[in-house]
Amino acid sequence: MPPNILIVDDEPALNELFVIGLNKFGFRTEGVLGGQECLDLLETQYKPDLILLDMMMEPMDGWETLNRLKKINRLKNIPVIMQTGKNLTYKEAEQFSYYIEDYIMKPVTPKRCIDHIKTALIKVQALENIIDQGLRSGYSEYKIRKLVHLFRTISVAKKLLIILEERYGSQQITDDKETYGPGDYFTFLNKLQAEYDSLQKEIDIIITGTLPL
Repeated sequence: MPPNILIVDDEPALNELFVIGLNKFGFRTEGVLGGQECLDLLETQYKPDLILLDMMMEPMDGWETLNRLKKINRLKNIPVIMQTGKNLTYKEAEQFSYYIEDYIMKPVTPKRCIDHIKTALIKVQALENIIDQGLRSGYSEYKIRKLVHLFRTISVAKKLLIILEERYGSQQITDDKETYGPGDYFTFLNKLQAEYDSLQKEIDIIITGTLPL
């Protein structure tokens, strides 16, 4: 059965474009016009394989929608690809890294999203297989899930870093010394990597190199 994709975008024309477009590429696709509609639909028995979530929506934006979604145990593991025309900041990149599988800059067509969607779904399934492997090997479920989560967060954070460097280079976004910038982001990445490396020593499962990134 083809994957079920939920499109969340408050622009009716774009929403319809993606629903029709992804259906033509073999996906089963539903569309809702906002964050609250998304959450209301997910409160039913409907559970998509992936959510394509727009960032700039009103009154509930994509970030608030994502936060609410990830607090619901039954739904928190649904992979989410964020898409937006808004320039990404370093602080947003840190926040998003924990929760999303990928990030797509608009304007974008359904066809251009296909590889992102397929890669995200393959990665999610591969990571679930690694969790199963770890559990069969007798590792702590908490530790193996934490290792996988760290790997996923690092891989997304590195992708977002490429977007940030293409947009801003290595410069601070503003002259305000309190602004979260490149140095803070590298500190965040290094902390994640150190935590991952430490846990990797306890769990003899190699993730790097086995997944599409």
